[in-house]
Amino acid sequence: MQRFYSASTGTTYLSSIHTTMPADAKPISDERYLQVIANPAPQKVRGHDLDGLPILIDPPQLDADAHLVERHAALFAAINTACELEITSGFDSAALGARYVYSSQLEDQLNLTGVVLLDVDSAYPCSDEQGSKAFRVHTRAQLRQVSDDFTVFKLQLLQKANELKQQLDQALAAGDLAGLEAVSWEGVQP
Repeated sequence: MQRFYSASTGTTYLSSIHTTMPADAKPISDERYLQVIANPAPQKVRGHDLDGLPILIDPPQLDADAHLVERHAALFAAINTACELEITSGFDSAALGARYVYSSQLEDQLNLTGVVLLDVDSAYPCSDEQGSKAFRVHTRAQLRQVSDDFTVFKLQLLQKANELKQQLDQALAAGDLAGLEAVSWEGVQP
C-alpha cells in the first residue's frame, strides 16, 4: 500500500483505497507522513517543499495591524464572555426585607419575567445568606422589585461591557497595542 500526498488538496491518499487522485499527488514516505501529518511538532504549521511534499515550518508572522485586529477581536470576545458570566451568576435583592440571592441563568430570567407578567403573589426561589435555597412567598410588588433589581444589575454590567468595548475600539483605531492590553473586565466595578 503506497501513500500519496497532494499539495493542492493538503490530503493524503492510499493507493489501495483511492482509485483516482489529484494530478499533483506524489508518493510520500511513511516517515514523513508520521512526522509532518500524523504527529506534527507543536507551534509548527504545514508547508510544502519545492517538490510539493509536506514539511513543517514556523507559522507566518502577522503584521502589526493584523495582530492588533486579532487581539482586539479576542479581547472583545473575552469582555462579552465575562459580562455574560456575571449576568448569569446570580444577583441580590432586598425585596423581602433582607438580602436574598436570586439565580439569573437565562431560564431564571425568563421565569422571573413570566411570574412578574402574571401580576399575582407567588412563591419564587431564592437563597438566604446561609445559601439555603427555597421557594419563598413574594407579593407581586416584591416580585416586581426583584425584577427591577435584576434589570438594574444587568444594565450596569452591560454598560460596563460597552465602555470597555469602546476603549478597545479607540485603542484599535489608534494602533495602540498597549492600550488594547490594558482593557480588561477584572478590577472594574459596575
